[in-house]
Amino acid sequence: MKNPPLNLVGTSKMSASVSQQKACSAFPVPKITLLSAALFSFTVASGAQAADCAAALNDVNSHIPKLQSSVSNEAKGGQQDFSATTSSNYSKKIYDAFEALNKNASQASALTNQAYDLSKNSGVMSEGQVQTKMPPQVTISMANAVQLAEAAAKESNTKLDLAQLRCDQNTEDAALGAYLNQASSATQTTYRDTKREACKVVHVLAELQDARQKLNDIRQNGYPIFHLHVQDKKTFANQYKRTVQMKVDLRMYPTYPSTVDVKGSDQTILLGQVNGINLSYNSYFKWSDDNWTKLNLFQKIMGDTKRDDYQCLPPAISLGSASVELCIKLDNFTDNSLTVHAQGKFRYHSDTHSIALGSKDVPAPFGYLAKVSDMKEKKMQDLQSKLAKRLLSLLGVHSELLDKASHWKNSCS
Repeated sequence: MKNPPLNLVGTSKMSASVSQQKACSAFPVPKITLLSAALFSFTVASGAQAADCAAALNDVNSHIPKLQSSVSNEAKGGQQDFSATTSSNYSKKIYDAFEALNKNASQASALTNQAYDLSKNSGVMSEGQVQTKMPPQVTISMANAVQLAEAAAKESNTKLDLAQLRCDQNTEDAALGAYLNQASSATQTTYRDTKREACKVVHVLAELQDARQKLNDIRQNGYPIFHLHVQDKKTFANQYKRTVQMKVDLRMYPTYPSTVDVKGSDQTILLGQVNGINLSYNSYFKWSDDNWTKLNLFQKIMGDTKRDDYQCLPPAISLGSASVELCIKLDNFTDNSLTVHAQGKFRYHSDTHSIALGSKDVPAPFGYLAKVSDMKEKKMQDLQSKLAKRLLSLLGVHSELLDKASHWKNSCS
């Protein structure tokens, strides 16, 4: 019997495999070569990440001056809007007063402003009452200003989210804070000063909104000065003894009340000029046993009554067979006080006698009331809208900075 033929192909493959194994066994691939390949891949990746990190850092670096420029432009533009709406002198007065108040506030969070709480001194006075002290002064903190500014923007249909600016905080967004921590002291100072300037615009808008809200406190009943009564017995023509009485309810009205049947006008825009304030004298007179007669509200500008002698307000009104005039004199008025003199001049049988309330020194925040009164003007409300839009513009640039800082942080971590 013959042996089967050899499978030469299978033998050949097996021989090659054995030979390859022997070759590999004889010449193994060094482990150092594998490590080098891994290191090369890591180095390439690290280099790319480093390049991305550097590029992201440059983006943040270049955006700081862009924010600085945007804030500067909007802040200057806002002050120009204020001057165009009011006057350059009045605008300067407002901005200078704010800076004087905040001369030691280097951080935005420390910025404050001042106002008055009119609610405790407003309303209708009872007979015999007179203002004896200024209303409580209140501080508008940076947090208060943020709320007021957002409310102002809402009234002009502009949505402001001032939280991202962190005006009332000394810490920043995590990514921006990390960037500033590694930045130079010059960059840190630039950002701090830029943020302060932006938050100052917030305060300017807030001051207008505060006055606008306070206007509602005195819109209906005005700001009362006093409500006083005096009576005396006088002898006319050396024979007629009569008891005469007078009451004066003195107020400052930003808007003339529509319920009064005597013609009057709203307060003109004042721009801080207290001598242009209208005072309304709601006066009542009584002759002998007759009923009280009401003169109703009679407006007189403070500046027109600053004189050495009394000024009688026409017309004289008839009290039966007698007549009476209200005569007033104002002096020593400032932003925070005035002295009022008022008397009733009765005339009967060609003889005249007067009864007087005496001199009343009244503390009142006339400078602040002038600001409050001005907020009824449409152009002042339009100014709020302009300032809100300027804040919205700079917030857009600030938002870009936050995005770039976040990208830098992620690229370099």
